[in-house]
Amino acid sequence: MARRHHRSAAAALAALAVAAHVLPVPAGPVEVYREGPQYCPRDRPPTAPRITEAQAIERARSLLPPDFCGPTFFVAGCDFEPEFALDAWRIYVHQYQARGTSKDRGGLAHTYVILDPVGNCVANIPGT
Repeated sequence: MARRHHRSAAAALAALAVAAHVLPVPAGPVEVYREGPQYCPRDRPPTAPRITEAQAIERARSLLPPDFCGPTFFVAGCDFEPEFALDAWRIYVHQYQARGTSKDRGGLAHTYVILDPVGNCVANIPGT
């Protein structure tokens, strides 16, 4: 009976070892959103004038981390793609590297900045 128990324990340990090598393990903490007055201010009264598309892009740009849009060795700039839906501005920001006359986004970061109609931050969400 002891021999059978020993085999079961050994089989369970072997299965656990295999699973540890097959299952994905997080490499570290994942940033879910950027908060605080630097990255997501909510300082405008609801009665403030509605912002335009150009103002939404500029507001989103001001809420990005320093050097997010470069220029750095890896990042030449960012593309900003605004969308107004459900009474909110959603600005998709994607870094790019200049490759001649084209922009290469491959392997670079992106983020979303969501603003209410007057420019208050609703969310600042880094891409994964």
